Amino acid sequence: MRVDDALLGGILLAFAAAVVAMAQGFPVLAGMDVGPGLFPTVVGTGLGLCGLVLIVQGLARRRAGRAGPWVEAAPWMRSWRLGGNLAAVIAALVLYVLMSPVLGFHLTAVVLLLGLFLMLSVRWPLAVGFAVAVPLLIHYVFYTLLRVPLPWGVLTPVAW
Repeated sequence: MRVDDALLGGILLAFAAAVVAMAQGFPVLAGMDVGPGLFPTVVGTGLGLCGLVLIVQGLARRRAGRAGPWVEAAPWMRSWRLGGNLAAVIAALVLYVLMSPVLGFHLTAVVLLLGLFLMLSVRWPLAVGFAVAVPLLIHYVFYTLLRVPLPWGVLTPVAW
């Protein structure tokens, strides 16, 4: 897919503005010169500047008559199979957000990964092995090492 630079720059600029606006709402810590909103503000400002550059370049290309359509689908997107794979990944993300509070991270991740692996023609033994191993690895890294809580859902009674 090809998106015109001016359009992409506008999207990036809007995202940057949202990041900076959210960062301004972070609490200021007493006795500190800088707060937790500094880094997101710097990153958001940089993204905003990049967005502005893209807008200027895209509009200059349009004025010179060298621009194509605003949005153009890539050839692979016309394939039902490949487009279905993309739709399945997006659907899996939405389902994860909806189901992980209920089923928990572990069960949701296993089911979604297994479904995606099988849809992408991964052989059964490999699909099952990775669908079980990857959530366990993610659990170890996030829950144990980084101390990021993951939802347990129905497995709350056996949480370790």
